[in-house]
Amino acid sequence: MRKKESAQVEMDLKKIFLTPPNTRRENITLLVMMVVLFVMFFGPICFTELHPVKAILLSSFPALSVSWGWIVLLRSLFRKSEFCR
Repeated sequence: MRKKESAQVEMDLKKIFLTPPNTRRENITLLVMMVVLFVMFFGPICFTELHPVKAILLSSFPALSVSWGWIVLLRSLFRKSEFCR
């Protein structure tokens, strides 16, 4: 029996992290994730005595970062060939 030879592939991390969403599916995924996470983070904050602008900023930063991390994860799993060196 012959063993399968595994090829080592280097991922271009700068390209994965810094390339803006360039497909329609990525744009829709990013938008949906941002909206869902914003609502999740803003829900508990809106009942506090914070100023509305501060509450929006406090919930938008984690929503943006988690959404972008999700896009990076999906790129590294499903579009690996586009982000190889």
